[in-house]
Amino acid sequence: MVKAEVSLKRDQITFSARKKILDRIIAVLLLASTIAFCGCAFWNKEAVVFHAINYPAPKPHRESPISDTIMVYRFLMDSSVDTHYLLISDSKTKTKAVSHHAWVQDPSEMVTELVTRDIESSGLFQKAVDQTSNVPYRYALEGTIRKFEGEINNGNGSSLIESEVKLIDFEPESVGQKELIKKVYTIKTPSTDTNPESLVKALNAGVRELSEKIRNDAKLSLTKGTY
Repeated sequence: MVKAEVSLKRDQITFSARKKILDRIIAVLLLASTIAFCGCAFWNKEAVVFHAINYPAPKPHRESPISDTIMVYRFLMDSSVDTHYLLISDSKTKTKAVSHHAWVQDPSEMVTELVTRDIESSGLFQKAVDQTSNVPYRYALEGTIRKFEGEINNGNGSSLIESEVKLIDFEPESVGQKELIKKVYTIKTPSTDTNPESLVKALNAGVRELSEKIRNDAKLSLTKGTY
């Protein structure tokens, strides 16, 4: 009887010890799995680089502003332009999205915001507003982005922006002057190299040039007649 009790206690101790070891093993495996999962999530998050288009606003014009308000409609985006990731094309392959280089915002929204800000900051018009505004306006600017990508040709990098822009006068003095500008802008900007970061910088410079050309042409069309 005593031997049986001793044997039972030994079995209980052995079972308890094994259970503790098994619990520790399970805990270690769960911890390892959690670390691995978090590590992968952290790595994936770190691997994606987010880019924004931005640059300093232009200085005010010395001339008196055009005494009317202009509304900048949100630029539309051609279906071929990726709204999430940087597009890069080269002479050997088709245009492709770079999944590790994403935009913080839809490029069409960034272009619209910058063009509106630049017109307002330059003082070209009495006031520049976007589509969220209820302010009455006479002029409207609308555009469509057809190309917004980096290019690699023969080892050289550049950016390509192609946009059709219209400037509309809703109170023309005579018939036929309602559409003051209808123009396709094609802007290519050299990049220092072919890295995605450099191509984004080139696109940044390209948007700045696009905005400046739009302002110059708007000024010309309104001061010297129909563009």
